[in-house]
Amino acid sequence: MKKLLSASLVAGLSTLMLTGLIVAPVHAAEGRVKARGANGMVAAGTHNGNSYVRGHGAKTNSDGSTTTGSGAAFKTNKGAAGARGSATTYNPDGSVEHEGGFATSGARGNVNSQGGFTRNADGTSSGSRTTNATNAQNGNSYTGTTTYDSTNGVSHQSSCKDASGNAIACPTR
Repeated sequence: MKKLLSASLVAGLSTLMLTGLIVAPVHAAEGRVKARGANGMVAAGTHNGNSYVRGHGAKTNSDGSTTTGSGAAFKTNKGAAGARGSATTYNPDGSVEHEGGFATSGARGNVNSQGGFTRNADGTSSGSRTTNATNAQNGNSYTGTTTYDSTNGVSHQSSCKDASGNAIACPTR
């Protein structure tokens, strides 16, 4: 969680550096700031002990590809916190690469998820996502991974454990 939160903050600050933004307290009296530049924006704010930061940007790379990225983080006055971040690169040959993730925690537990996909120039694609969740009340946890490729389709594997690490049946809906 701290790694992803830090990564999101770094993404927001990097957006400032990449875009040459000058932060002006546009809404300082309301507890928030926004800044825009040629390649992105960043915003942050606070209200009643709740705070957030978010940013996004785009950059054309020397190889002709374009990379976009975004990140956000929040913290509530009740102790919950979360962050997300993603980056996508669009290549001149039509291929695309994307990675993203999020993490959040609060009184009821925590969850994090990371994944990505690739679409090749020939139209084939593949990707995967792994998600982990833990219940704060009983310590039970879930881990699941979903994978996809355009040849074999979708597959999913999951497992659940109790607080002692023993395998248990995963809940159903």
